[in-house]
Amino acid sequence: MRYRSICTALLLGLGLLLGAQIQQEGLVLLTDRGHYISGETINYKAFYRRPAESSDAAWSRVLYVELILPNGTPLVQSKVLLDTSTSGSLLIPEGLSSGSYYLKAYTRWMRNCGPENFVYTSLRIYDPYNEQVLPVDTLGWEPRPVETLLNQPEMHGSDMLECLLPKDSYGTREEVVVDLNWNFSHAPANLIISVARSGLQGDQSYFRPGCSEDSQGASDILPETQGLSLTGQAVSFTDRTSAPYATIYVSVLGGDRDFFCNYSDSAGRFYFSFPEYAGERDLFVSAYHSEIDDLELLIDRDFSQDALQLPSYPVRLNDTLTELITEMSVNAQVSQQYYPKQVLIQETQAPEELLFYGKPTSSIKFDDFVNLPTLEEYFVEVVPQVAVRRSGGVRRLIIQGEHPDLSIYPPLLMIDGVAIFDIEAVLAVSPRLIDRVEIVNAPYIRGNVSFGGIISLISKNNDLGYIDLPSSGLLVNYQMLDLSASDTIQYGIQDPRLPDVRNTLYWNPGLELNSATGKRISFRTADLKGEYEILIRGIDSTGKYVEKRTGFSVE
Repeated sequence: MRYRSICTALLLGLGLLLGAQIQQEGLVLLTDRGHYISGETINYKAFYRRPAESSDAAWSRVLYVELILPNGTPLVQSKVLLDTSTSGSLLIPEGLSSGSYYLKAYTRWMRNCGPENFVYTSLRIYDPYNEQVLPVDTLGWEPRPVETLLNQPEMHGSDMLECLLPKDSYGTREEVVVDLNWNFSHAPANLIISVARSGLQGDQSYFRPGCSEDSQGASDILPETQGLSLTGQAVSFTDRTSAPYATIYVSVLGGDRDFFCNYSDSAGRFYFSFPEYAGERDLFVSAYHSEIDDLELLIDRDFSQDALQLPSYPVRLNDTLTELITEMSVNAQVSQQYYPKQVLIQETQAPEELLFYGKPTSSIKFDDFVNLPTLEEYFVEVVPQVAVRRSGGVRRLIIQGEHPDLSIYPPLLMIDGVAIFDIEAVLAVSPRLIDRVEIVNAPYIRGNVSFGGIISLISKNNDLGYIDLPSSGLLVNYQMLDLSASDTIQYGIQDPRLPDVRNTLYWNPGLELNSATGKRISFRTADLKGEYEILIRGIDSTGKYVEKRTGFSVE
């Protein structure tokens, strides 16, 4: 039998270890440019430092990144796995009003301090087809030096990083070779490199007001130490009191189905950690409590929706920047015509594949036997591992086998991977809708819940047999991880018949550099002449920031 270990620990004792004051995480978010056209892609890199008090213990493993308006309205939202750094990309929606926008980045742990503890990086976005501009409001939070976002008081001098070009001028579609050297022997550097027209990589501001005094003692939201999580609370619908120690079930529907379960804590709170699912997934979340019949589940919001106070600056273009934005707009339109973005469709696995419990002890197809009028008769006549027992006029199902624990714990009863608690509702399902029943006739532990085996009904049309689902159940469309991490952009357009009008000539979010060995990178110029800039930014292993700019021309 195949078992997969999934961590769904409640982390009940973690709050005792956090102390009275919020432990601060360091975070800085950098992008490949500061100016964009609507419909383009924003490439970003985030550098992260766990709280100093956490030592080497795992802390936040998921970063939330959003493209927002200055008032906090989200336009694009993404979740990416996080270690000491992470990279990704966001597609800018078309039809936006020109003006100031922001990338917002935070972890769940940062939400204890509110939006003042998030990190914001300013962007300018323009739309050539939309004459509207965003309202101007320059009041709001004050920007901070980028080097202070990682809890460092100062940055490296630019002389710590050498960026050497063999010449200052290049032709169109010519290869540019760059030698890089790191002169700080005490710590290696993690760098990003972006190459674009001079003037498109500046004018960015960074905001992080910091944790307010009122929020210093709060630690209600736990860090995602194991990956993406789903949290919430089970309460009584009647009096809104918490439902402690309720059994919470989460079924992942669709392709690659999965199932999780756990108990709520003494306050009715529950916490689930998911594997690396991508895209959006439908979840059915339900609960059972032996003493509370009117359970209601309250699912926590995955993204923050707090109000913000970010400034919205006026769009003031000088002659040079106007020319650059016009050129960038034409380039973006040409690129959309010649190189349309490919939409990746996630492949779904066939529903016949094994469920979370792996290969069952036995699988019985109903069509292999004579038609019987009820499910109870199928269990009695053709499923010897399952017995129907009556007690006080109430029917229950038990699994028979040699394991003594089968008589101690009730079995997990499911239809199409969804846990069902009402035996009568299951037995009322028409057997004509059921393809087979799978039995695991051994004790089974999922999360920290023990079951006396598994009875899993599989419908013919994946329609749950039209059963009445648990009244506490919620169908949740949940955004999982964005696994399409930003990578080094294409080297150049090889076909001479096609236009090469890249606004970002080169983007490398993952260059490691130490003092012992240098690195050589190369890229090709495009068809556009003018002044370009190589912008190198990053941190060393102590979190100290470094930035280097080197210019060249294309003639």
